[in-house]
Amino acid sequence: MNIKSPSFKFLLVLIVLIPISISVFAQKNKVLIVSDTWPEMDVLADGLKENGYLVSKANEDELQSYLSGFDFVFMYVHVTQKPRTTQVLIDYTMNGGSLVVLHHGISSSKMKNPDWLDFLGIQLYPRDHKEYPWKVLANLTYSMVNLNPGHFITSNGIEYEKVIPFKSEYETNYEGEFSAFQLVNTELFLNQRFTDDQRTILFGFRTEDGSRVQPTSGWYRPKGKGIVFYYQAGHEESDYQNPNFLQVILNTLEWDPS
Repeated sequence: MNIKSPSFKFLLVLIVLIPISISVFAQKNKVLIVSDTWPEMDVLADGLKENGYLVSKANEDELQSYLSGFDFVFMYVHVTQKPRTTQVLIDYTMNGGSLVVLHHGISSSKMKNPDWLDFLGIQLYPRDHKEYPWKVLANLTYSMVNLNPGHFITSNGIEYEKVIPFKSEYETNYEGEFSAFQLVNTELFLNQRFTDDQRTILFGFRTEDGSRVQPTSGWYRPKGKGIVFYYQAGHEESDYQNPNFLQVILNTLEWDPS
């Protein structure tokens, strides 16, 4: 073939571009969802697939021992999880994985999983605790408040609906006016207490009447070679249909922590 011919030049361009396309497509696109309730996770999976992610699903009994083939693992187990589940997810993260814990991944049932709560740096107290009782607020609308305005996860592509006052009930370093969006007719947990400061806060929550205000709606922390994220939203299918909350999740998968 004549190296000066148009067809030869086109072939050279094609050879150069194909490896680039393959590398871009293969980068950070394999996702596993571990759950025991699927309607909500099916909605999330659809949203991820529409944005180019390859999604696999597993319940606890189907969970493989080694998850290194996945770029991200979502955890949405409501019940007290099996010790093996805890260990597999911890090992995945400590060895360099990115774990995204959603909603009831930190709930009262996890009081029976102390290794899990220790891994997350969370303390949950009984419902009769005098100072920080565990409590669930159901069927309410609340605001997810951006407490880290300069961060990619909290800012990229999110259309905040309003600016509201935020003064945390027990963390004095979060006070001021912050952008927020609403989640409607869903569920909220009170008093997920941090046991250390080894995390970056992204979001807090504020009920409509302003009576409950806590900085626990979204955060992440490095663990070993990996990282664990938590978002308290996600009780209802409609949470994952909310374009702003879905964008938060997509931003989490797209953010480069390096």
